[in-house]
Amino acid sequence: MHETILNKYATNQISYYVEDLEAFARQHMALFGSGPFFYMPPLPTTCNYRGREIEFIMQTAFGQFGNLQIELVQVTVEPGTPNPYAELGHYGFHHLSNWVDDFDGAMKIFTDAGYEPLFTMESGNGMRVAYIDLTRTLGHYLEMHRPIKQIWDIYAAAARDWDGVTDPWRPFAFPSA
Repeated sequence: MHETILNKYATNQISYYVEDLEAFARQHMALFGSGPFFYMPPLPTTCNYRGREIEFIMQTAFGQFGNLQIELVQVTVEPGTPNPYAELGHYGFHHLSNWVDDFDGAMKIFTDAGYEPLFTMESGNGMRVAYIDLTRTLGHYLEMHRPIKQIWDIYAAAARDWDGVTDPWRPFAFPSA
């Protein structure tokens, strides 16, 4: 296959911006057979959004649909407060995620091609994350960060062994060291 800016890195995740995590997860499970979904507690988040630092509360849930991870994002902000999730103007599909080993190299490829980050942040464990703005060409964003294989493997294993009914909505507990 001819290598391009977008197929250089595999797409590993589809992300949705949702109003209600559990309700959306259950709807996705019913329609696609995805799951089970693991939810995280709401976390205060600080990021650089279009060149300025903003804060909001974000809650996520993760499930599996075949080989693709499904991420659900619910954001709590004061009404009218700009944030990188509401920018598209609707709930639903928000971004694809590509897991990259060389974050700086991937960022350079996109910025050299004229695609600027919408959003950048560093998670509590030091993982750098960026959303590349592809809305002019594709209508959505592309997330990039290094893989967190130990955690992603938990979701994939749960999906492989899941009967589609038992315990579909689960709190996530980080593995002990």
